[in-house]
Amino acid sequence: MTHDFLEVAAITDVGSVRQYNEDSIAVDAANGILALADGMGGHRAGEVASRMATEVLMTGLVGAIDRHRPDEHRHFPLLELEQSIKRANRVIRDAGGADPKWRGMGTTLAAAVFHDNRVTLGHVGDSRIYRMRAGRLELLTRDDTLLRDQVELGMITAAEASHSRNRSLVTRALGIASEVQPHIVQGDAVPGDFYVLCSDGLNDLVADADIELIVDSLQANLPLAARQLVQAAKDNGGFDNVSVILARVRRPFPAAGRRGWLRRLLAWFRRP
Repeated sequence: MTHDFLEVAAITDVGSVRQYNEDSIAVDAANGILALADGMGGHRAGEVASRMATEVLMTGLVGAIDRHRPDEHRHFPLLELEQSIKRANRVIRDAGGADPKWRGMGTTLAAAVFHDNRVTLGHVGDSRIYRMRAGRLELLTRDDTLLRDQVELGMITAAEASHSRNRSLVTRALGIASEVQPHIVQGDAVPGDFYVLCSDGLNDLVADADIELIVDSLQANLPLAARQLVQAAKDNGGFDNVSVILARVRRPFPAAGRRGWLRRLLAWFRRP
């Protein structure tokens, strides 16, 4: 999936062990929106929660972009992303309270919004967002997990955490509490940057160094790179669902109003 400013490849796979896929992905390259969720809950409720999260997020952000004027507040889309994530939390929690078979369902969420040569990232839980710039992969998110808390408190080492059986114990997720505070950060989106959004079904089984190697080696073919990442997780056991969104910033990504101005200028120069 290629847009003037963003090239995207996305894939979600049930893995080698699970019966159902409780991950959900959503991509709107034209509006620069990527979202990935990893659901949890019995009776396929995790599948419901993750789908709700991506759908509510997409609806809210696309609507905000349609309404936005370039001369409005400088914090766009920071506030819109935070509000959309909080809205998704309320929708999932309300649905869980209304239907017994969905009670207790929840989901992680990782999202990226590209706007005006910047990228705004939001996440809750342990789904991750990486950036690869100049061949170097960097983790941009912090896992909301018991193990990460223990490592930061000095209770266990990072090496011990990597071999723990408790890696899936998240401390924050959508739909669990009445309110949630997502992590929101913003930075420059530089042409040539690659962004990797993934569920823990990938990074639990594929080392960061291997993710870096696969993306760097196959960057000319993003769909193949995405498939290879999923296959690497399955080759290492595939114990969980595996979802990946790869995005490459192709060229500067100005705000919608500026894009329209640029198109008009280029059209004027192209006139016979």
